[in-house]
Amino acid sequence: MRKIVLTGASGGLGLVIAQNLLNEGYFVHLIGNKNTSKLQLIHSKFLATSKVYSVDFSKTSDFTELVNEIGQIDGLVHTLGVSSADMSWKITSEEWNRVMHLNLTVPFQLTQAFTPQLRANKFGRIIFFSSIVAQKGFIGTSAYATSKSALIGLTRTLAVELINSGITVNCIAPGYMDKGMIEEVTDEYLKEILGLIPSKKLGDSTNIAHTVSYLLNEKASYINGQVLNVNGGLN
Repeated sequence: MRKIVLTGASGGLGLVIAQNLLNEGYFVHLIGNKNTSKLQLIHSKFLATSKVYSVDFSKTSDFTELVNEIGQIDGLVHTLGVSSADMSWKITSEEWNRVMHLNLTVPFQLTQAFTPQLRANKFGRIIFFSSIVAQKGFIGTSAYATSKSALIGLTRTLAVELINSGITVNCIAPGYMDKGMIEEVTDEYLKEILGLIPSKKLGDSTNIAHTVSYLLNEKASYINGQVLNVNGGLN
């Protein structure tokens, strides 16, 4: 049974991904901070194949204890992320650093902490989450877009560094889905977003869950260093 670490598991997309992976027979280490009661509910249905961790990554910089507690894994899926909305000339250094830390530094450091065991086992799947916002210009998203763009560069670098150890590194860039950060936008902004999408509707988040499963599969060994856009044709 393959063992996966899922960060941001208590978020909208994280919950959908968690449920799908457990249904597919993975053992999933569910890491969340807020709304962990929802993770406990999932855990109660998959007692033998899941474990829940409550981690405040904004206050955590040393992952040694967490890595030791989790033990051997086969893959990492990073859905952890925070949104940020402010004009570039107004954003504070505190807010900029908060977004960079949670969206970029934490996924990197956690990946770095697990990499030695993945390399030793000659197998691994690492999946980062970028965004359509990283590939298009949207007003008021300087910190968020920068952090998510950086994950694309990180993906491509780690992909070439780790492939000889049997580890693939890929990135999913969702468009506007029906779960996750979309729940935080105003009705006015949502109307504007829908006008940009060719289908004029939000994406079904199960598409993201199936994309994760596709990349985790052992048969996906030649898919490496890629950014998979799941955005309904929003280019």
